[in-house]
Amino acid sequence: MNKYFRAIGFSDPITAAGLQSLINEVLASPEYRAYTTNGEETLLAEFRMSFSKNCGVSVVGEFDANDQFRYEYSYPYYISETVSTMQNVTIEPRIREEAYAGVVDDLKLGVTLIFHIQNLIDFVRMRNADSIPENGMDCMLAALSVEGTVVLPIRKTERDIQLNQRKTVKRTKLIKASMDGDEEAMEKLTMEDMDTYAAISRQIQTQDVYSIVDSYFMPFGVECDMYSVMGEILGCEFTENKVTGEELCQMEIECNGLRFALCINRSDLYGEPAPGRRFKGVVWMQGTVELNQNV
Repeated sequence: MNKYFRAIGFSDPITAAGLQSLINEVLASPEYRAYTTNGEETLLAEFRMSFSKNCGVSVVGEFDANDQFRYEYSYPYYISETVSTMQNVTIEPRIREEAYAGVVDDLKLGVTLIFHIQNLIDFVRMRNADSIPENGMDCMLAALSVEGTVVLPIRKTERDIQLNQRKTVKRTKLIKASMDGDEEAMEKLTMEDMDTYAAISRQIQTQDVYSIVDSYFMPFGVECDMYSVMGEILGCEFTENKVTGEELCQMEIECNGLRFALCINRSDLYGEPAPGRRFKGVVWMQGTVELNQNV
């Protein structure tokens, strides 16, 4: 997580002493604090301090019976204000620390999406009360990146856009049917994938790959919540870290039909972002799940 502090404006490598100073600053004057019971004699606590619009540092730990705070971990966050998906979200605990991951099978993506849960205290509180919603929950996804490139868009006519939308709807229905055990849908998906592979193999000999592939969303590396993505930039704005003065670029991205917010240090972004162009890079996915819905 430490390398993603640069995504919110702390580009200098953070030493152990520097991280401790940052943690002390957050604990001394948090803009957000939340608590819930985490055992008979402990309180789970989270503190946040923002350093730019919708982004900052979160510190998580426990208060023991003597009211002493025991630090567990900290991470940089970026909060999205846009609902990305309303699919069923499964929330699973991490192994090494008091953290949770959200797991969602969004049919538009074609892969299982795993992301770091930002509203930890809300989830633990509702889990303790045994009141976690069983149906679909609104999920607002955000991402941090430390390496990205702006890619020019593919020229598309209105007919091309409508055709792609129909293909997406058809493929989503086939994926859903195959997940329900429909063998005919599985065969159709297999044949479509074979046809797509054959078509790309022919085109790649004379065309650049980014003029063929419009967007993608793929797992990256060994971390389960890291992805390599390319998607259309729907909007972007520049802001700065109020402590370091470093410029940040905050964008809204649409990738394979999924919308999410993204924050990257301007010095790590190659190219000039603008709506209609594409972002390509590696991202760490985070998200807030709306747990208080009456569903």
